[in-house]
Amino acid sequence: MDTSLLFKTFLILGVQLSIVFGTCLIVIMGARKAATAGTTLWGQGFIAATNASGELDVEIDETRNGRLNYLVWVSIIAMFAMVFVAPVSLSWGLALMTLTSVTLGPVLGLIMLSVDENDGLRAMQLTLLITAITAVIGLYSGIDFSGLRVFLFVALLGLILLRLVMLFTQFASGKHRIIAIGGAALFTLFLLYDFNRLAQLDARGVNDWGTALNLAISLYLDIINLLLEILEAMGN
Repeated sequence: MDTSLLFKTFLILGVQLSIVFGTCLIVIMGARKAATAGTTLWGQGFIAATNASGELDVEIDETRNGRLNYLVWVSIIAMFAMVFVAPVSLSWGLALMTLTSVTLGPVLGLIMLSVDENDGLRAMQLTLLITAITAVIGLYSGIDFSGLRVFLFVALLGLILLRLVMLFTQFASGKHRIIAIGGAALFTLFLLYDFNRLAQLDARGVNDWGTALNLAISLYLDIINLLLEILEAMGN
């Protein structure tokens, strides 16, 4: 039985997000267990503490760094390779996307633990809620969001440039939360645009796995970046 572009795209996206968020939760639960038991997780130490709300808030023990930290570079390299290889090879694109998801999940878990995993889990829930809302609007509202393309491209370049300047200077050092909120708004618009692009291509009869993979990667990156911006907005 033939399937639609919508089905193909959501199948790829759903599987990859399940891997990312599943491994993220595994790391958080493992870190909590290690912190309370006084052990390590893959060599990484954790300290059990409580936040202002009285919730268990596991902190990373910087004196005992383990192998989890090496996944950052593997994830970054795999992500860039995925973006460039996917338009050329479906099989390699899927393989690299899976490698990205497997390594990115633990990295997100560490990021959430460094902030407050309780806030991190709430940020994950908010990200999924925003994704669901933008999916409904982008796919079924009948509104054409294709006019956002130039604005989104320019805004993304501006955000990247701003982040680079902030990385090497003290520019806007007190504005991190405001900038993160702006970044979250930008990637919410990206989700609307990409879901709408999916609906338009599906309506035109486009229905191949290569297109589905590339659309899934675009939505995947939108969702991950949205989550990271929300996490930064929640941080101190």
